[in-house]
Amino acid sequence: MEQDRRLATQEKPLLNMLAEAGQPYISEANRTEEDDKALIWNCTVKTDRTHISQQRFDYIYKDVMTYLSEQEKYMFKDFQTNARPKEEFFKVVADYLIRYFPSEMKNENDFNAMMKRLDLAVYGFDVLQPLIDNPDTSDIKICGPFDIRVRVKGKAYKSNTTFFSNSDLRRFIDGIGYRNYVEIASEPVTTFTDDHDKNYILRFVVSNPIVNAPDYPYMHIRKVPKDKPNFDELIRRGLLTEDIKTYLIDRAKNSRAIVIAGPPGSGKSTILNALIEYIPKTLETLIIQENDELTTKQSGFMFKHVTHGLEKDAQGKRIPPVTLEELGRYALVEGCNVFIIGEVKGGEMRAAMTLLNAGGRFMTTVHSISAMDTLDKLADLVKYGSTYSLNEARRMLKSIDTVVYAEGYKVREIVEIKGYDDDTKQYNFDYIYKYPGK
Repeated sequence: MEQDRRLATQEKPLLNMLAEAGQPYISEANRTEEDDKALIWNCTVKTDRTHISQQRFDYIYKDVMTYLSEQEKYMFKDFQTNARPKEEFFKVVADYLIRYFPSEMKNENDFNAMMKRLDLAVYGFDVLQPLIDNPDTSDIKICGPFDIRVRVKGKAYKSNTTFFSNSDLRRFIDGIGYRNYVEIASEPVTTFTDDHDKNYILRFVVSNPIVNAPDYPYMHIRKVPKDKPNFDELIRRGLLTEDIKTYLIDRAKNSRAIVIAGPPGSGKSTILNALIEYIPKTLETLIIQENDELTTKQSGFMFKHVTHGLEKDAQGKRIPPVTLEELGRYALVEGCNVFIIGEVKGGEMRAAMTLLNAGGRFMTTVHSISAMDTLDKLADLVKYGSTYSLNEARRMLKSIDTVVYAEGYKVREIVEIKGYDDDTKQYNFDYIYKYPGK
C-alpha cells in the first residue's frame, strides 16, 4: 500500500491504515547527521605562548577574577563602569599578580599574556570575543556555562569555547550589566544594547534562574555591524542577487509599504538596514525599534528605541519604561513621511496602518514562515488589543504592496500585493521571485 496521506480518512488514519496493511511507516524527514549531532564551531580565545602550563595559567586567571569579583566587588564594578580609570585596574591586578604569583609572573611574556587575558575579561567580552569578532556569526546563545551556541549564516553550531563554571558565567553577565547600567539580577528577563565593541552593536537578552529550569542564567546576543553591509556585500555573502538588489532599490522609491519576513537569523534586519539607504532624500523618516539595530548617517532620519524601566543613566537614576506600541502612537504626531518599525511585535502595527492609510510610507520586519503567510501574521498584530475582526484587519493591510521573505540567510520569495477581494477574502498577488535552489 502506498504511504499517501490522501488515502487516509478520519475512520482510518494513515498509521492505522499502514498497520492494517502490515506496512511500517517510512520516515519522510530525510534526517542527516547534522540533525542528530551538533556541529562544532571552532573559535576559542587564544592566549600568547607562555612558559607556564595552560592549567596553571587558568588557575591564576581564575584566582585573580575571584579576588576582583568577590573580595573587591565594589572596586570591580567601578572598573567596569569606568568610575575608576583603566590604568588603576592594571596597577591593582599587576600588584596582585606579583605579590601572590611571583615565580610565574617574573617572565615578562607570561606577565603580559596574563594581563591581556584579564583585560579581555573585564573590558572585552571574555571567551565570547572570538565569536563576536568573527564576521560570519550573527547570534550567540549561552545555554549554560559549557554550552555556547553560535548561528552562522542561519545555521546553528555548538561552539567549542566555554566558561569555567556557573559562577564564572554569572560574573561575566553581571559585568556586562554593570557597564551598561542595567541591574540584570533584579529582573526575570532583561534586554538591552551594548555598543562597547569596536565593530558591532550587541543586543542582549538575559533570563535569570527565577524563570529558568537550571540554576544559571541564559543569554542571547544579536550582533549588528556598526559599519553595516551594503547590498553589494550582501550579494557577495549570498543573501540576495543583483536583480533583487535592483528590484529593492526601485521599491524603496515606488513602494508604499515593504515588509521583510522570515525566521530568526534569516537576514531580515540586515536587508532592511541596507534598504533604508535608498529612501528618497526628499522624505523624512522615523525609525522605532527595540534596540539600535537600524542605523544610517544620512540626514532626515530620527531614531527611537524602547526602554524597559531597568536601565539607569550615568548618574544611577532609573529610566522610565517606554514600549514599542507607545512609540508607535507618538509617531502619529511626528510628521514623518516614512515610518519604519525595526521588528513589529504588537499593537504598534495599528499606528503603522493609520500612517500608511493617511498617505505615508512604511517598512518593517516580522517573523513569518512564508511570504504568503506574512500578511495573516500582520493581521493578528493589528488585532492585538483592538476590537477589529480578522477580516477587518486583513482589509486594512491591502496597502502593503511588497513582501520579501528570507530564510537560511537567502531571499527565498518576493510577492507584490495587488489588492484584497472582499468576496473571496483573499489577497491578489503578483509573484516576483522564488529561490531556485532548496
